[in-house]
Amino acid sequence: MDILFLDFAKAIDLVDHVILLRKLKDYGIAGNLYRWFSDYLHNRTQRVVVEGAASSWSPVTSGVPQGSILGSMLFLLFINDLPDVIPESTSKGLYADDTKLYREISTPEDCSQLQEALSCADVSSKDNNINFNPSKCKILTFSRRKTPFLFEYYLGSSELKRVNDEVDLGITVTSNLSWTTHINKIKVKANRLLGLLRRTCPLLTDR
Repeated sequence: MDILFLDFAKAIDLVDHVILLRKLKDYGIAGNLYRWFSDYLHNRTQRVVVEGAASSWSPVTSGVPQGSILGSMLFLLFINDLPDVIPESTSKGLYADDTKLYREISTPEDCSQLQEALSCADVSSKDNNINFNPSKCKILTFSRRKTPFLFEYYLGSSELKRVNDEVDLGITVTSNLSWTTHINKIKVKANRLLGLLRRTCPLLTDR
């Protein structure tokens, strides 16, 4: 099985307001609620302040407000139709801005079909004025074969990097399906925390 881990490039900052509002209409949002969302997105400004020196205000023409409850929801609605363009023969998974395409690989033709699905996702993202970041997109292969098919997948002209492990929703997944790498990472974090506690405990009082 080949899994393609895809990463959007600054996707939350690049959400096109016109396209987003059109999609909200397609989802049945209309009337006062639609106008409220339009007002929520439009007429926003931002500036940079460094040590008391401030730049002039600039209009915010794309993106959803980060840190807000609606920001995450609007972004999910914006990319919600991405699976619709992926051929049914390829499985897909979306969680926030993490996207995966995966397929069981038995023949070179399976690799070609997974590449086709990747190309469909790439075209769809460009149609929505957002792009995948090829340098952060990875290939992970699970196989019992001694010599598995190692197909080269491309986003446009950029070849994706093949890795032996990748972090997926906080879990380190390896090509041999071993938990060793994930457990070792947890041990390192736990030892750091224990070291902090050892250094801090002598400073605490009985109270």
